[in-house]
Amino acid sequence: MDALRFLAMDTATEACSVAVSTSDEVLEELVVAANGHSQLLLPMIQRVLDRAGMTLADIEAIACGVGPGGFTGVRIGVSTAQALAMARGLPVYPVSSLQALAATVPQPQVLAALDARRGEVYAGVFCQDAQGIPQLQGAEKVCAPDVVDWPAAGQWWGLGTGWQAYHAHWQETGVLGWRGDSFPRAEAVLRLAQTRCQTGDHGVSPALLAPHYIRPSLPEAQQK
Repeated sequence: MDALRFLAMDTATEACSVAVSTSDEVLEELVVAANGHSQLLLPMIQRVLDRAGMTLADIEAIACGVGPGGFTGVRIGVSTAQALAMARGLPVYPVSSLQALAATVPQPQVLAALDARRGEVYAGVFCQDAQGIPQLQGAEKVCAPDVVDWPAAGQWWGLGTGWQAYHAHWQETGVLGWRGDSFPRAEAVLRLAQTRCQTGDHGVSPALLAPHYIRPSLPEAQQK
């Protein structure tokens, strides 16, 4: 059976990205901007569809990075994915933005960390399975960098804005290296969703798509 044609998006961080799969390639657009994802996302979707020679009528499934990340950014991506999927009656594949971050590199063992503001990080430990898919070890968490319990041994690669902000706290961690300018990307969200689809995962109803905040949402006034 031919792979489904996916539209994917991730807006959980400063990176706003969109990807579309055609029969033989994945096309992506990414913009790094501190704000403005609500204005950026829909035009980006249209541009990527145009590049692929497709319209929304050609899309068969939608994948969305659901966080953790910035509350406002996550809501924008989730609500947009819901609206598009509901309009077409399409299945939705929620993907952890930390898993998508880990999937942006070919490293077999990744310590993924995103700056969560307020002196905290979103953190997750990922190891590739036999298919090269990063699988979460334990649980994703939000906490102060000093109390992140990274593995004490092994060959790990640090990835994400949390490493840029707090690498000094993790100097004793046995990492091969780290990269702090990496973000979750829609291309990785799409690949992860495709793999799940190919193994029999049928996604969820758009009504069941929900943000993955990890920590309780702040009052709206404190989020701005």
